[in-house]
Amino acid sequence: MTVADVFDDIVGQDRALRSLRNLVQTPSHAYLLSGPAGSAKLEAAIATAAALQCEQGGCGICDECQRVLRRTHPDVTVISRAGVNWSVDEIRDAERIARRIPVQGRYQILVLPNIELSVLAAPALLKTLEEPPRRTIFILLADELPDHLTTVESRCVKVPFSALHFDDIVTVLERSGVSSVQARMAAEAADGNLDRARVVARDEELAQRVTAWRNVPDQLRSVSPVALAQSIIAGLDAAIAPLQAVHAEELDTWKRDAELAGRRGGQKDVEQRHQREQRRFRTDELRFGLSTLTRTYRERLVASLEGGDDGDLRATNEAKSSIAAITAITHAYENLTLNANENLLLTDLLTTLTRT
Repeated sequence: MTVADVFDDIVGQDRALRSLRNLVQTPSHAYLLSGPAGSAKLEAAIATAAALQCEQGGCGICDECQRVLRRTHPDVTVISRAGVNWSVDEIRDAERIARRIPVQGRYQILVLPNIELSVLAAPALLKTLEEPPRRTIFILLADELPDHLTTVESRCVKVPFSALHFDDIVTVLERSGVSSVQARMAAEAADGNLDRARVVARDEELAQRVTAWRNVPDQLRSVSPVALAQSIIAGLDAAIAPLQAVHAEELDTWKRDAELAGRRGGQKDVEQRHQREQRRFRTDELRFGLSTLTRTYRERLVASLEGGDDGDLRATNEAKSSIAAITAITHAYENLTLNANENLLLTDLLTTLTRT
């Protein structure tokens, strides 16, 4: 066995993992793992915690490693925020945990995901990092590094992560028992985001939605843009169902934990965070659909160019039509960042496509 064993199940982040394997040999009080959502940062953070607690630097088989990987180790805590953003009280609660003396492992390790969502709590987080107990280690995770984290960054050892490649996501999904066909569809729909891939891999209607997007050009010959836009929106509603199921399980767990701990309040914050995540998931689903539609028109463009002879007017017109359609879809894709109304955006796009 080698010290790398604890990291073996993480794919697609070879550079980041090389850094982490080296860094755990001379532990720092704080690490900052940053990169796109769904880039396996949390999995890497848990593996890093296991390596730090392990006497052999991450053998993957000892009791210390196994407890951390199963997330039952008493000295490794993943701190979850209740609401959309980290609150000052939540950071202070994390600080209280950080000051505990380890009861089993070599260190008290805290993992804090999405610290970019700490605009108001950043000063409290900074204070916590500046005065850490000797045997405490923080592993911070961030999808992005906004300006308010600049000082926090300076207190951490930074390890950058990148979006996962298609084949890496397929590998992870197949390891978890997803069929090859479903894994490839989910990876295509995920755009490098493993978290999203895991959700859509549970979606039995994913193939039908892909087919529906690819059929849009033909559908526009017999269905009005308004009706087709409404049909697509209904598909978006269905796409969120697997994520809603995940959120329902998470909320049930939160309620049980809150009851055992005697906590009151906070459920509304959890529900608001779920709503935010569902809105983002819905936007990602629409982006995926528009990307699928773009590929469909590109295939038509290639077919018209390859199938026509020089001077073939019909092939030239088909090529021009496909290029115009791709331009319109690109414009709609860009407008998604402006929080455009879904119905208006789709109706306008589909109306434009009928004219190309």
